[in-house]
This record gives sequence, C-alpha cells and structure tokens, in this order.
Amino acid sequence: MDLLWLVIPAAIAIFVLRTIVMARSLKAAAANPTLADARAFRAAKRSLKAHRDRLNEAVAQPKGHLDAAKRLATVPKPHAGRSTRTSHPDEPAIEPRA
Repeated sequence: MDLLWLVIPAAIAIFVLRTIVMARSLKAAAANPTLADARAFRAAKRSLKAHRDRLNEAVAQPKGHLDAAKRLATVPKPHAGRSTRTSHPDEPAIEPRA
C-alpha cells in the first residue's frame, strides 16, 4: 500500500511536467517560425497560385466559347446591287424593262 502512495503522485507529477514542457515548446514555436514553417508557407502559396491559375483558365474558357458562337452565328448579308441566285436553264430569262 505504501508503494501505491508513491506511484500515483509520481505519475501526476510526470503528466504535469510533460504538459508544461509541451506548452513551452508550442509557445516558442509560435514566437519564432522555423524553417519547416516557412517551407510549409511557401508550399501553401504555390498551391494557392496553381489553384488561381486553374480558376482563371476555367473562367476564361466560356468567354472564348461565347465569342466563337457569336462569330459563327453571324450570317453575311448579300449585297443589294447583285443577286446571288443563278437562273435555272429551264426558266426563261427576264429582260429588264426599258
């Protein structure tokens, strides 16, 4: 029974000391960014830039499709002076009135 009274406070003391050490190391890491933190920050910036590039490309794509559709949808208007219709060989030629 005497050993139990020694083990329980020792376990509690070890737990408290480990918690204090972890808290101090986290505080120090937050105060001074390390090389790993800077590397992770650069990787996150590259990833964000790649995402923005893909997003801009996706946004620009429908505009290109719309421009192509508008270009294909326009029909050239025939000139007023000339007729594009050719006469059929069986039709009589209409002579202009004088």
